[in-house]
Amino acid sequence: MKSFGSPGARANGLHAQLMDALGRRIARGDLPVGSVISPEQIGAEFEVSRSVVREALRALEILGMIRPRHKAGTTIQPQAGWALLDPQVIDWRADGPDADAQLGELMALREAVEPAAARITAGQGDQVLVEGLHGALARMREAYERRSRAAFVEADTAFHRTMLEGAANAVFSQLVQTLLATLHARYSDRRQLFTDDTADSLERHERVVLAIAARDPEAAAAASVALVRATGVEVLDGAPPAQRSLPALGSQPATSAPPAASASSLEL
Repeated sequence: MKSFGSPGARANGLHAQLMDALGRRIARGDLPVGSVISPEQIGAEFEVSRSVVREALRALEILGMIRPRHKAGTTIQPQAGWALLDPQVIDWRADGPDADAQLGELMALREAVEPAAARITAGQGDQVLVEGLHGALARMREAYERRSRAAFVEADTAFHRTMLEGAANAVFSQLVQTLLATLHARYSDRRQLFTDDTADSLERHERVVLAIAARDPEAAAAASVALVRATGVEVLDGAPPAQRSLPALGSQPATSAPPAASASSLEL
């Protein structure tokens, strides 16, 4: 049997590997909207059983990426119908041609949610949470000094998870994984992690923590807005490889021809 899928998918079984491989192809445009995929051909290419193919396609159907139709086969669906807030879909799109457009959209979501979470968290005065934020920030500083990408990503993820979960808001709790996936999209290998703004970004993180520690909801919200907006400017306008501003949200991003299919791609 072939080895396929991302490392995370490979840890979760064959149907997860197949789902990951197909999801990435769809997000990249290798399998364009309206094309019909054959379960038999998928099974033959990836050397897996029909039950594995069936499970993988069912999972992609739940995400809105494909739709089985009687006598028409399983077709690739338009992106507008995808579960765009699902962490897996975010991860797949982060490696696709609309990665920059997705990041702009997700930064807008962060700006709507994180300041509200900071405001709520500051009003609660949870000292254990404040200590958790201080600890995550300290690890971010240490990772920056060592220029350790993995440690910095882990610490920044812990910082934002602590703040979001600290709000103890049922609706926010359902967005935690989505917002953390947004961070990971920002930390894609396509983008430079440490920039001239990183030191200032750490200071902005600290202002959020200090406002929460001072139990000042409005200051915490304002500090969080400043943090998210500055991050947006850094990653969308100033960081390689884009070196350009994105169009306004809602406008149509520029499209490019999908990459040529490799010899192992499905012939559709």
